[in-house]
Amino acid sequence: MDVRVVHCDDYKFRVTTWGSGAPHAILLPGLSADARALAPQIRALRPLVGSVHVIDLPGFAIRPALMVKDARFANLARMVGRVADELGVEKATFLGHSLGGGVALHLALERPDLVEGLVLLAPAALGRSLHWIYKLYCLPLIGRALLRPQGKGSLPFLRHFLVGSQRASDDHFLAMLLRHNSNSRDRALSARSIVWANQPSLWRKILLFLSPGGEQLAFAIGDRVKSLADVPTLVLWGNQDRVICASDARRCADHPRAEIHVAKGIGHMLPLEAPAWANGHIRRFVGELQRRPVGVPRAQPAFADAA
Repeated sequence: MDVRVVHCDDYKFRVTTWGSGAPHAILLPGLSADARALAPQIRALRPLVGSVHVIDLPGFAIRPALMVKDARFANLARMVGRVADELGVEKATFLGHSLGGGVALHLALERPDLVEGLVLLAPAALGRSLHWIYKLYCLPLIGRALLRPQGKGSLPFLRHFLVGSQRASDDHFLAMLLRHNSNSRDRALSARSIVWANQPSLWRKILLFLSPGGEQLAFAIGDRVKSLADVPTLVLWGNQDRVICASDARRCADHPRAEIHVAKGIGHMLPLEAPAWANGHIRRFVGELQRRPVGVPRAQPAFADAA
């Protein structure tokens, strides 16, 4: 394992790498998360590719924290692309969870030359809505209080908000998730900057409080998903995701090179909640990606629920 710091603009990105050489896989964790949140996927990918790189956004691992002016999805994607260039990566499979999935989608739109394939785990930026509490995050005073550095969280919060019914009673698993939490001030500030930089315009925000939905309008890629028709894409979701609704996956249903799978009883922490299920799909997808001749699509897109 090699850990390095890559400078981009005024920020420092921590990059953790296993292996060397092509083919490359680049992993992007979710909001306020790090490599531990994708540990099962790292282990699954290592035998399949030459290098596995985990890129931590500024403030999530190394100071300084992100500033609001730099924290829009498109700019995060641009910076991740520049970090990949600094690593000498010419093409990679990008795996992203939640926020990381949204950044990967924006990167695929802006830098198709860099993206060999996409693995999206409950990604942001596909649909319209997020959990209702996101509306409160966008209010300056309330959002500042809710997104401040805090302690390790609580079991009830994890049980009722982040995980699904299959793991909700697994106290050992929940305790592990609590250990992953961070009370880092820089991580909290970076998360807050991302929320505030990507909130809807003022008039849209007012409408949000009058009607349900629309929290992702400012950064969702919408109909631009059609531009990804040439990018092999795997979308995995939990049907009990209370953060980003699994129905957003249907935005990719007409994507000719996408397959979609939804796991029953699984919440937003899909990479850790159902690692065997997720990794089974990831191993097959990445293996096919390495063997498939350029320009040859999958025979048929899939949308399936796991038993």
